[in-house]
Amino acid sequence: MMKAIRYEKDTVLIQDGKIKAWVDVWIEREDVICDWNQNDFNMTDRDDVEFKNWQDNLDHFEDATTLAIETLEKHGIIYQDDKGKWHQTEKYNTTKGSITIK
Repeated sequence: MMKAIRYEKDTVLIQDGKIKAWVDVWIEREDVICDWNQNDFNMTDRDDVEFKNWQDNLDHFEDATTLAIETLEKHGIIYQDDKGKWHQTEKYNTTKGSITIK
């Protein structure tokens, strides 16, 4: 089962079994945008190939980005207004470093 285990102001560390992947989250023109943090892989490294294959699965991307957005919302970093527009909170500007989720 996929879960969020750490977050920063604009990224969330997702764990799915033995896989751990950072999902970057940012606000652009009042819309929330997500992408994998790691996009460069050593294709001769078995672990990198396994990780890339996991990231290439669209279901994993959808689940991870949804979880990342929900995590940053829950921790008061971003929010969606009643018109569906996304914003950063003041906490976005004051959050420093990586915070473990308990």
